Amino acid sequence: MRKPEIVPPTYIAALAFLVSWTPLTGAQEKPYQGTTIRVGCQSSQWANVSKQMAPDFTSETGIHVEFEDIPFSVEYEKLKTAFVAGSIPYDLIWYDSMFTPEFSKQGWLQDLDPYLSDPYLTPRDFNYPDDFYGVTYSGKYTKELADLYGVPAKGTFGIPWIAGFNVLYYRTDLLDSAGLQGPPFSMEELLKAAQTLNNPAKGIYGFVMSAKRDRICYDFSQYLWTFGGDFFDPKFKPVFNSDAGVKALEYYLQLGKVAPPGTGGYHITEAWTSYMEGHAAFAWTWQDLASVAREKSQIIGKFKCAPPPTYNGVSHPLVGGIVASIPAKAHNGKAAFKFISWCQSPANAKRATLLGATTQRASTWDDPEVKKMYPSAEDDLVRIANKTGRTVPLLPEWAGIDQIIAEQLSIAFTGQKGARDALNEAATKVEDYMRSAGYYEKQ
Repeated sequence: MRKPEIVPPTYIAALAFLVSWTPLTGAQEKPYQGTTIRVGCQSSQWANVSKQMAPDFTSETGIHVEFEDIPFSVEYEKLKTAFVAGSIPYDLIWYDSMFTPEFSKQGWLQDLDPYLSDPYLTPRDFNYPDDFYGVTYSGKYTKELADLYGVPAKGTFGIPWIAGFNVLYYRTDLLDSAGLQGPPFSMEELLKAAQTLNNPAKGIYGFVMSAKRDRICYDFSQYLWTFGGDFFDPKFKPVFNSDAGVKALEYYLQLGKVAPPGTGGYHITEAWTSYMEGHAAFAWTWQDLASVAREKSQIIGKFKCAPPPTYNGVSHPLVGGIVASIPAKAHNGKAAFKFISWCQSPANAKRATLLGATTQRASTWDDPEVKKMYPSAEDDLVRIANKTGRTVPLLPEWAGIDQIIAEQLSIAFTGQKGARDALNEAATKVEDYMRSAGYYEKQ
């Protein structure tokens, strides 16, 4: 009779390990399978792209995504009300970067650093923050910014989601027919060219902007900075009513005089539509108009993009964007962050950008397909705008400040007040607002 073989204990242990591991392999590949995340997103073409891509994310991870569109005009109040009530209904929010300082300072957002260090949630090629624009205004603050504005000195409270940088759009056909050589590069040249090309009888105006009350302060800021002005001094006293600020607003109002009727009620969408329908020669606006106008407009092949205009050789275009954050009380934070890292992976960032949702991932803008689609990506415009660009002050109180200034800018835009009077009144009200917020108690 043959003696039975004796199996070494180490072999038995190894076999037991394999048996126990094999059934779990699928689960380990999709650890959050069956989870549903809720996304509160700013209503936009960008959100629509993410909705289009979400089924592929679900197929890969087993995580389902539900979206709730929130109009820009009510998003801040809707989110803040939910935060204060302690009943935020979302696992992930997309919102304007101007509100990140307040949300992070109040403790309403999760620190994303633990997720960024998790190899499943953040693949190695994610390359954050090195390959992203907009990091410092999207919730990862430097010590200097933390000391200045009182925002968190440590942690990451948002990932840059949708790019925001402003370039100058110009109609090549209109410039050529008027015998103008190339795009204007200075503020003086821009105004003169806009006045020259203004032809209301033919339905063509010199310039178009987003001058609606809930956008006008944001839009005006790049004129303020370029003319040498600023919103505050180092002690947070308002200075936007300085001579430089007045000059900037007077210039802005002159452009408004060669803009289409009703521009005072234009949000971004209306301004873009007006430009795409061929009603304006120039627009100093966001980079993603370039893809829309290139494919769905009356001016295909008739426009290009140029660097932001300068004053005394200086330009400070507005930069900003949409931020992705996870609320502090989110139920499915890990699954939500997986959606962030998936959407902003190198491959999907490019895919989304080609679909119209422009990423903050810097390397994407070097891609030949992206450069072909976006005239705003030509001639190194992306780096130029981001290098010289500025964002609104990272003050937790900015939402209220913005409303005060916007009210007076709108009054000036409609001709009810002069530039200096409007800015002086706004400065007085902003100083009172800042004092009530405790900014001058120690002075």
